[in-house]
Amino acid sequence: MNKVVANIIVDNARQIPDRPAIIDRERTCTFHQHAQRVFQLADALARHGCRPPDRIAILSRNCAEYLEIYGACEVTGFIAAPVNHRLTASEITHIAGNAAPAAMFYAGEFTTVMDEARAALPGRILYIQTGRGDAPEWAVSYEDFIDQGVTVPPVALPPPAAAVYIVHTSGTTGKPRGAALSQSSQYGTARAISSAANITRDDRFLLVQPLFHVGAKFLQLAHHLEGAAVHIRQEFNPAGIWDAIRTEGITTLQLVPTMIELLLADERAEYLGQHGTAGVKTVFYSTAPIRETLLRKALDVFGPVFIQQYGSTEGGSVSNLAKHQHQPDGTAEQQRRLLSAGQACDGVEVKIIKPDGTVAGAGEAGEILIRHPNIMQEYWNDAKATREIIKDGWLAMGDIGYLDEQGFIFIIDRKKDLIISGGENVYPREVEIALGQHQEVKQCAVIGIPDERWGEAICAFVVLHEGSGSNEADLIGHCRKLIASYKKPKKIEFVEELPRLATGKVDKVKLRAAYWQQRQRQII
Repeated sequence: MNKVVANIIVDNARQIPDRPAIIDRERTCTFHQHAQRVFQLADALARHGCRPPDRIAILSRNCAEYLEIYGACEVTGFIAAPVNHRLTASEITHIAGNAAPAAMFYAGEFTTVMDEARAALPGRILYIQTGRGDAPEWAVSYEDFIDQGVTVPPVALPPPAAAVYIVHTSGTTGKPRGAALSQSSQYGTARAISSAANITRDDRFLLVQPLFHVGAKFLQLAHHLEGAAVHIRQEFNPAGIWDAIRTEGITTLQLVPTMIELLLADERAEYLGQHGTAGVKTVFYSTAPIRETLLRKALDVFGPVFIQQYGSTEGGSVSNLAKHQHQPDGTAEQQRRLLSAGQACDGVEVKIIKPDGTVAGAGEAGEILIRHPNIMQEYWNDAKATREIIKDGWLAMGDIGYLDEQGFIFIIDRKKDLIISGGENVYPREVEIALGQHQEVKQCAVIGIPDERWGEAICAFVVLHEGSGSNEADLIGHCRKLIASYKKPKKIEFVEELPRLATGKVDKVKLRAAYWQQRQRQII
């Protein structure tokens, strides 16, 4: 029988009821207590007329209530539709309008933006406010609402093919689209992650990534699948992370490269890196490429505990660079693989398609396509976009890369980030890797900008290490030694910091805006 994510809550409540499930600040909730709250909330929604497959939207920072709302959807057949809490009212309106929720949970701190957004939302929506503070007249408080339900376990669990989440993509290439993810696929993704990291019941996972992002949700499911405790943090804070590692027995973390950099730059890093990381057995890193120099530094501090995950909202977990494959002092081939995304997970097929439509051989670049049981079902309310990305069961990842002889995946760049300069294809990631090898470069991002002669020119935004005296000529000369001349930056802008999305990825749309506004053609 196919397992579904609903099984995780129900099975844990029956098998390990007294073990800690969620630690949120001062509050600890056991698996039994968590299940009781989930069942009670699901019943309250049903009493207010919600029926599967109604969508239930969530606008909040990380908290225990967030997982209760997710859980109520998981055990009933409602579809959770998380919303990025950093969005504007108009962006929230677009996402909520696409999902058409029957109910919307929002944290009290977002009352103003929610009030603005709801004025443009169609239909009758039930609004429930979480957190402290009185709810406005158009909403009901979370605790008052949940008290209206009773703790009735589900009579039957949702079927494997039922959608359980609609997760909207970040929108870096246009309006966000909602990826519909099924009960069985999400259980399968959790199982794949758990197996890759050997997660056990004794692990304690520090959840820092926002829960509207699939990466955080995947890791939460993977740990609860094994009965491990999840420690919730509302936001990333280096001092708080080091303290949690030291005092709360944290064994697993998920960090984007930016978080790793900030963590290692903190004043506690040198001391705790020598004395306080012994209990950390796994650090997942994902969502954005990592500089080789940063990865080597992280390995020096934490040891061989890193797992790189490659995947996407639509594609789930695709590949891993395992702990034992991080060998900074290994052979040249082993060191080269530090720049790879590892090898495909069990059951995942990968192929590379060249521009002419043929399958690429080892070392040949092309678009990455994947096929496995845990990809998304569809883009919600967008059959055309679904047909464009899924063909004959193969999902286009939107990335350009290649496979080596041993099946290691190397990501060159995003397909839509491709720069065409003087008729030559330039992948920004190649330029970023070259710049990142300069000892004075702390962070960088590369985009294409308008150029009358070349069509597009390569422009790099660079954050230098404090006290650096490097200039544009220094960095361009450095790149000339590492990559073809036509790939080197024509222009370098030095900035204090790079704009980032909530996922930690650089917001290249924002970087491009100043150059491409008011033009008919947009590189997005």
